[in-house]
Amino acid sequence: MFATGREYLTGMLDVLVHEGMLAAWRRAPLDGYVIRTHEGEEITMTSAQAGMWIHGAFAVYLALVDQGRISPRLPDEP
Repeated sequence: MFATGREYLTGMLDVLVHEGMLAAWRRAPLDGYVIRTHEGEEITMTSAQAGMWIHGAFAVYLALVDQGRISPRLPDEP
């Protein structure tokens, strides 16, 4: 079974929330997303805008992990 683009985006958002990079997120009406920052700000985006934002945020997260500036809280796979 193949994951859809939307499933990849929701997976990346779940990781960003779990890792403490975001406070929360939810789907918005009309196929969009609402992302809540730790400051309490809610940002509503279309699906296309959210896709670009999520990919950028996830790239920053991965770069920070790669540089050793943060350690992922996700368990290592054997």
